[in-house]
Amino acid sequence: MSDNPSYFDRLKLIKLGLMDKEAVPKPKKRISPISEKKKKELKEAKDVVTGETELVKWFKLQMRMMPQYCEETGLKLETGIYKYAIMSICHILPKATCKSVALHPLNRMFFNVDFHHKFDAMSWEEREKLGCWIVIQERLIMMWPDLDPSEYRHFPQSVREYIEKNEPF
Repeated sequence: MSDNPSYFDRLKLIKLGLMDKEAVPKPKKRISPISEKKKKELKEAKDVVTGETELVKWFKLQMRMMPQYCEETGLKLETGIYKYAIMSICHILPKATCKSVALHPLNRMFFNVDFHHKFDAMSWEEREKLGCWIVIQERLIMMWPDLDPSEYRHFPQSVREYIEKNEPF
């Protein structure tokens, strides 16, 4: 072999134990938390004038209609500071799984932050026992025509049955 063996020759010698491993660490590359494709989508989704996404606009609109108190617990809500107020605006149908109604004006409830987290973790059966269930049910019924058929599986079965029996549309 030559004085400067190829990679495969060095690998063979290392495996045979005739050459020490080269202790040269690979250079580490930082992995971006957002892919280039996602960055491009986010940039295109922003309004040219305000620089806000549709979701930010939706949250700001909801803030204008926000009551002073939680719709379930009656606890006081933060209504003035955006970064705190949006934590009290709860999507009834999650925006991640039901994209067709993510920005629907009725797809929201106003809960204090702690109850919002509990609500997100609840099953539909648990939600049906809440004091504000009547309001949630009415909003779900009104959102039904706008829901994409591929997202029906995320909709509560009891409300679907109610819609089928009563044909409100």
